[in-house]
Amino acid sequence: MVAGAQDLMLPGIGSALRVTGCRVFPKVLEAALPGWPLRAVSAGGPAPPIRVDGEVGAYRLVSDAFPEGVALESPVEVAGNVIVDLIEQFLDQHPEWVGLHCATVEVNGRLVLFPECHRSGKSTLTAALAGAGQRIFGDDVLVLDREGQGMALGIAPRLRLPLPASVDVALHTYTAAHAGPEDQRYRFLALPAGQLARHDESLPLGAVVLLERDERLETPELIPLAPSEGLTRLLRQHFAHDLSSEALMTRFLPLMQSLPCRLLRYSEPLQAARCLGDLLPGVIDGPGECADETLAEPAAETRHAPVAIDEPWRATTHVREYTLEDERFLILQPSGAIHRLNATGQLIWGLLRSEPMTAREIVELLAGHFNDVPAERIDADVRALLGGLHAAGLVVPD
Repeated sequence: MVAGAQDLMLPGIGSALRVTGCRVFPKVLEAALPGWPLRAVSAGGPAPPIRVDGEVGAYRLVSDAFPEGVALESPVEVAGNVIVDLIEQFLDQHPEWVGLHCATVEVNGRLVLFPECHRSGKSTLTAALAGAGQRIFGDDVLVLDREGQGMALGIAPRLRLPLPASVDVALHTYTAAHAGPEDQRYRFLALPAGQLARHDESLPLGAVVLLERDERLETPELIPLAPSEGLTRLLRQHFAHDLSSEALMTRFLPLMQSLPCRLLRYSEPLQAARCLGDLLPGVIDGPGECADETLAEPAAETRHAPVAIDEPWRATTHVREYTLEDERFLILQPSGAIHRLNATGQLIWGLLRSEPMTAREIVELLAGHFNDVPAERIDADVRALLGGLHAAGLVVPD
């Protein structure tokens, strides 16, 4: 036994962390993990990989992320950091599962995923969805099992404080009424009983919704997207550090072939939550996607320096190819880097796989195919796209 210390046990991990001399922190962590039950035992044996000691204003956290230790002030700050470490520890012990960086809500018995996007208001929208009556599977992480079902971890939503002044007063009232532990920067929400999915609870996936916050909008918009948009985002927002790109594509591709994908453009979170409450059941339970349905345009791709017009190029052979509807994804070996080709990129890739060609030869072929597009534009696009393929290592000089 270790005097003045206790080990905290968690389902799926076992002995997860050792706490020494911390009277307040264990209660805060328990409130932050309402669906992932903690059990405290007397500390003994080798120390777990996560260790916390000290008191309010002078905590010290040691973990794989902070092997030399880091000083933290509030128990809420410690809990936020420890939860990140616990997620990593859980996934390390269960390498067959994939962690997705997304908010998740239950709609009609299936899960709607909101992948992380910088400054899109994901956590505030999750709170608004809870306020609108939706059941929450998490505001930041979802675990994906081998069968493609999503599993909750039982972690309470966490809001950044203060809430923006533009947020509906009803959401301010709701989050204050359901406030859990908080400090000056963050507040954990204490949702009503049954509204937060418990640890190990699983449901099939129902849809992927990408987020775009636009303060100029007066009314939320839910716009159809190509499935490849959702696949691209999920491939960028995972915690499966030990899985190869091929393994990830094998897991995600079948899901995206059946999952509807949408873009939610919104300004005010509670208004957006009500919009989703009205429209998402139809998205999940409605007919399959129509091939001629108007889709939102993907974000503009980075343009690269154009290549010389008469330099010959050939496709590298160290590539694995995957197709999703009309889009193609390439995985470069051995790095595992994943690249998505647009329609023009697919044409050029197909030509270079057949034989080496110069940009001039490709331009001449495409000019006959796209006779309504100015030759100057085709020339610029082809040379820039070849520059991008070369920068990615997908084509090399012949």
